[in-house]
Amino acid sequence: MRSFFIIISILLLSGCSVTKPSMTEYRINLDNSSVNLGADGCIDKSIKISQAFSKITMMTKDMSYAQGIDKQFVYSQSQWSIDPNHAITSEILKLLRDTKLFKSVQSSKSRSISDWVMEINIEDFMQYFNEGSTSSHVNVVISLAIIDSKTKRIISSDTFGSKVEASTLDAGGGVKALNIALLNTLLESKEWLAKVCK
Repeated sequence: MRSFFIIISILLLSGCSVTKPSMTEYRINLDNSSVNLGADGCIDKSIKISQAFSKITMMTKDMSYAQGIDKQFVYSQSQWSIDPNHAITSEILKLLRDTKLFKSVQSSKSRSISDWVMEINIEDFMQYFNEGSTSSHVNVVISLAIIDSKTKRIISSDTFGSKVEASTLDAGGGVKALNIALLNTLLESKEWLAKVCK
């Protein structure tokens, strides 16, 4: 009889447990094919990519979105697989390697000494909804600066940005639009790099 009550108690307690909703992880994934940019002015230069500067919210896996002009929230069941700060820095590193404009391209973790350093400032990387959540778009704004390692002089700098409408009013739609906007931004920066290296 005692074991009967124990079994019933276990069954009742297990029935009261709350199932936590599954978390969907998204990643930044760009199809950035390499093209010959027709510039060889930097072929004898090495460049190191610094870790990007950004808001603290871009250094976590939390996926933030804005609503109206003054509200900001975090998706409860969606997050980044890698925080945007590191993911975007990695994409820019890959971009520079793919351009083949430089003798070598190194990450900030490299102990090597480079001729130039690229500083990255992620000014905006977020999904926006209107006040009634009936429409959504994303903004990506990134500033890049190439600095001479010895003189600390800025060789060239520019800001690039893209705004893209989200196809669906959710995290998935936002991620698709952010990937497109980031690709647009990096393609624009490619042209700038080619001019720097003419």
